[in-house]
Amino acid sequence: MASPNKIPSPLTTLVPFISAEEAATMAYPPNALPGARDVETFYGTMRVYEWGPPDGEKVLFVHGDATPSLLFSKIAQGLVDSGHRVMLFDLWGRGYSDTPLGCRHDVRLFASQILLAVTSSPLSWVGGGNSFAIVAFSLGSPISLAFSGAFAESIKSLVLLGPAGLIRKLPESYEDQLIHHPELAPSQEALREKVRQVLGVAPFGPALNIQLGQKRGIPVEKGPSRVEKTFDMRGIVQWQFDHHQGHVRSFQDTVRYGPLQNTEDLWGKVCDIIAGRTRPDSPLHKSKLLVLFGETDDVVVGKETTEDILKLLPSDHLQVEYLPGGHGFPYPNSEKITQTILSFWGSKPSVP
Repeated sequence: MASPNKIPSPLTTLVPFISAEEAATMAYPPNALPGARDVETFYGTMRVYEWGPPDGEKVLFVHGDATPSLLFSKIAQGLVDSGHRVMLFDLWGRGYSDTPLGCRHDVRLFASQILLAVTSSPLSWVGGGNSFAIVAFSLGSPISLAFSGAFAESIKSLVLLGPAGLIRKLPESYEDQLIHHPELAPSQEALREKVRQVLGVAPFGPALNIQLGQKRGIPVEKGPSRVEKTFDMRGIVQWQFDHHQGHVRSFQDTVRYGPLQNTEDLWGKVCDIIAGRTRPDSPLHKSKLLVLFGETDDVVVGKETTEDILKLLPSDHLQVEYLPGGHGFPYPNSEKITQTILSFWGSKPSVP
């Protein structure tokens, strides 16, 4: 079912050519989280994680443009410990998901990936009266809004962390001519260097003993039953830049075509539902939106984004919280974010 019109992820190009011991030392090991599965689709193969009580309230996580799904690992485990069923997945061109070719890496591609993820579950996430909550970060927010607007009957709650889509001014590096017109790059190496600068990573990270001439065939150990490990987010971004052969292509195309700005239509459609103006059939109807910002985030500026959300949504349907840190605030604040989400949902944290 998988199309050849793709750039394979490190699951194909890296993991078979290193030892299981070395794979375990990587910033993003292939068995990092519980419930891993690799789902073949017409765009390529995507990595999905799902665990927690089968009868628990369901929560889907959608990450941003640079850091893959491990960003949510601690928050997800916290929700599982409180009785929820969680699902995380790597967006195309990130982590252990392939990079589709022949299509723009825009909101339509990524929003449709949510449907591919939830329908890969052995449980029913959509249809038949089923619904789930979404927790999204940065780029993942407008992606989730697009999905929620199209499948409003399936979404019961939205929690957005440092949400993109209403950014008034992108970081200067995102506006670079080579990012928006890669055909002007004198070489692929020049484009790769530009993306490296945007990501803020080193030219090369820790070396691995890769034996491309011979597949080692050592099976990767099964993932853990729960998340105990702390991951290095910057190390993961470096690993992804070094070892995901399609990441530069996808990141550049996402900055060029993705929903980072000017998505008032996506926001407005969902805000209309939350405010009770449309879609009385949706669990989101007459509900509330939770948005969290980093206090010193200069990418998604909390004050500006809140002002723009309030143009679309009455204040009594919006809860805004601030946490320490810049745009990378979610992972260091995982415990506080989990507590805030559970309080917002009217749940109480459980001790595992």
